[in-house]
Amino acid sequence: MSDLITRRAGGAALAAGAVAFASADLVRRLVEPQAANPSSIAAAVRAHAGAWTLAGLLALASAFLLLVGAAATTRLAPARGAALTRIGAYLLAAGAVASVGHTVGYFADYARLSSNGLDAKAVTAAQGGSDAVSVVVIAVFMLGLLVGPVLLTLGLRRARAVPVWVPVAAIVFVVAGSVSGPAAGVVGLLAALASLGAVGVVLARPQDGDQRRARRTTATTASATAAAATQAP
Repeated sequence: MSDLITRRAGGAALAAGAVAFASADLVRRLVEPQAANPSSIAAAVRAHAGAWTLAGLLALASAFLLLVGAAATTRLAPARGAALTRIGAYLLAAGAVASVGHTVGYFADYARLSSNGLDAKAVTAAQGGSDAVSVVVIAVFMLGLLVGPVLLTLGLRRARAVPVWVPVAAIVFVVAGSVSGPAAGVVGLLAALASLGAVGVVLARPQDGDQRRARRTTATTASATAAAATQAP
């Protein structure tokens, strides 16, 4: 029972994390102008501060939820597809952790710059440089959140834990993430639901092992009750 509860919590976290991450990306796309540059983004953030804050909070929440969900997915592939599933889960978890740095470095920075009222030249200069740590964080973020779901769902498909369309949806999610515009954000949200959301649903469902354990527990309890009744005076 405790294993089922753990899986259900992980499944719920994975599905909620996927929705939160894709929703944050969609809100970001809606706020940012089509011809985006540092100064135009800062101006858009100033005009839509509430939506930008919501996107940042969703991104932060998704990091924790995806981390918890990724840790639970390996339970679905104990043998066949286990290696690929674990690699995908580890990448997804690493990307989730790195996304915290990305959120602080992107959402929080633009919120600060927009509230300071800097001119276009000052904003461009502030966003122009990036140190080695920032480059590593962004690289891990991109690798984990784009490659991780694909490898994870491919491993689970190899384990026959998910339908064939789940890894296909994960690939669509990756492609949508590399295309600009709100329409791609909507596609990404739907693909996140169909890929990581579907994995979350599978995680939360009782498995054959749960039913076998429940039957063994029932049989043991019944035997103990019968033995106690026999020994009673």
